[in-house]
Amino acid sequence: MRRDHASRGALAHGGDLMTTKTWLIAIVAAAFTAGCSQVLGFKDPMLNETTPGIDAPVDMAPATCMPAACQFGCDPSTNACRDGKLWIFRTGGSFFGNGFGGADVPPDVRAGADGKCLVTYAATYGMRQCNNNNVHAVLYVSSSDSIALMATKYGIPTNVPVNRADDDVLVSNNWNDLTDPTKALRAPATTAPTGDEATVWTGANGVATCSNWTSRMNSASGTQGYTDRTVSTWLSQTTSTCDLLFSLLCICWSGGQ
Repeated sequence: MRRDHASRGALAHGGDLMTTKTWLIAIVAAAFTAGCSQVLGFKDPMLNETTPGIDAPVDMAPATCMPAACQFGCDPSTNACRDGKLWIFRTGGSFFGNGFGGADVPPDVRAGADGKCLVTYAATYGMRQCNNNNVHAVLYVSSSDSIALMATKYGIPTNVPVNRADDDVLVSNNWNDLTDPTKALRAPATTAPTGDEATVWTGANGVATCSNWTSRMNSASGTQGYTDRTVSTWLSQTTSTCDLLFSLLCICWSGGQ
């Protein structure tokens, strides 16, 4: 009798264990069926999440142009690298031989001449999207700041075409061709009419520079270029006395810091 009673107690106890185990299994199964969200503390997978192991579509923004990867910066209209070009133009104002930094104390011709170019660029050619630091006068200032040395001194790209800022017409295949006294231009450097309006101070080859661009006297002279001509010597056609008013020739390009 005691054995039977013990057996029945053990069976009853075993039944309770079986019932508890079955109940736990049912709960776990239900949890996984429901997405394991609440009972076990798991989170339901959602679209556009970056949870590892979830193979769901993710919203991605369109590719963005990285200026650091583009020599000439990004074109905002295409979100891609901008095509490389040098833009050439003349200043809107005209100056005596010392009128672009040579009369400063001390004289600062390069900064003065580049500043005159920057004024015209900002007023007229901003759509070319040049970097303000990449606007320079095409000018022989000194033996250490000559037209021949400008590409090295100012980082002018020499492997891209030179186009007129006025109308995007190709002037020269590249900077080296533009400044080579043995090569003709493909088109005039500007759309200026012939005569004084097309004439610019250049000092090309250092032959005459109005006393390093510090004189406006008729006893000194400066070399001129003609932006309405395509002959190979267009940058150094003639000289004129420094008491006359002429423009400067400018170059600019986009990109850089």
